[in-house]
Amino acid sequence: MTTNSHHRFKKYKNLVLDYEITKPNQAWVADITYIGNRKNPGYLSLITDAYSKKIVGYYIADNLNTESSLIALKRH
Repeated sequence: MTTNSHHRFKKYKNLVLDYEITKPNQAWVADITYIGNRKNPGYLSLITDAYSKKIVGYYIADNLNTESSLIALKRH
């Protein structure tokens, strides 16, 4: 399954679209996806290095609270 960009939620501007990334740790990107099933979902927050594509932080939670992404960011 791929991301559905045609939804009612706010979409934020890509702030690094014109930024030339030439080495690791210049820019990290975040994403959240659900794992498991609809009756018992888990939400995986990922922080990925935009240059190397290496996952530098992650966290699995049972909710979509902002805190989950912050924990993933702190786990770098």
